[in-house]
Amino acid sequence: MNTILLPTDFSPASLNAGKYTIGFAKQIQAKKVILYHTYSAPINFTVAPVESAFISQDLVDFEMMKDNAQLALNTFKERLDIDSNSGIEVELMANFGFFTEDIKNVITDVKADIVIMGITGGGSFTENIIGSDTVVVARQSSVPVIIVPSKNQFKGVRKVVLISDFIDIKNTVPTAQIKKVLDETNASLIVLHIIKHNEIVFDSSSEEHKLFNEIFDGYNPRFFSLETQVFADGVNEFIELNEVDLVIVIPKKHNLIESLFIKSHTKELAFHSHCPLLIVHS
Repeated sequence: MNTILLPTDFSPASLNAGKYTIGFAKQIQAKKVILYHTYSAPINFTVAPVESAFISQDLVDFEMMKDNAQLALNTFKERLDIDSNSGIEVELMANFGFFTEDIKNVITDVKADIVIMGITGGGSFTENIIGSDTVVVARQSSVPVIIVPSKNQFKGVRKVVLISDFIDIKNTVPTAQIKKVLDETNASLIVLHIIKHNEIVFDSSSEEHKLFNEIFDGYNPRFFSLETQVFADGVNEFIELNEVDLVIVIPKKHNLIESLFIKSHTKELAFHSHCPLLIVHS
């Protein structure tokens, strides 16, 4: 992983994610970190919505907006306290547009290997109805995304937990991406199966265990199962007891109808995990 994309809105959560990013970049010896900000024109609520959509560009000083964004990025970079001897190139990038729409193209254009973002809990309305830009990016990104909780500080990645439902492992576990993270961090791997009451527990002789050992041959994964009724609480308890540094989550794809009724474990963890999450897609 040579290039890390760090989107920022200059918030405290974003700054915390930035400091995490620099630590992570040093560990994996990344060559470049791109600080990225999307800015947009302020909405004029004193005019009718239809009229505001056709406001003349003469009323908006786009050059000043871009200059302000660049200035804020420079200030943000200074606050990261990057060691000049780290060998990490830091690039500043500010684009006019809409963040969740433009980020997909930015990832492709800069050839990002991974995206790192911060997040803060926003209450039940934000989490369940509106969601978060970070969660949207994690769902849509073509590359892995690390979500950093607002109070988490980088202390190195030594122990990684992969959460799996043990269903269709060969087709749903993005082995190559996970191995890349393990190789570059030199972290150990734990495979965690979280179960609800009366669900099947896969023992060491099961085909599922054998398949995980096969696809992660040479990585010596350790296996745990955990019974819990509250997903995020169970994961957080396991994280703390086992001193986990990074949790890998593979989002399940649901159709529109299913998504209205099924609570996303990825979103639940994104807002409530005590540990950074690595989102990878199958």
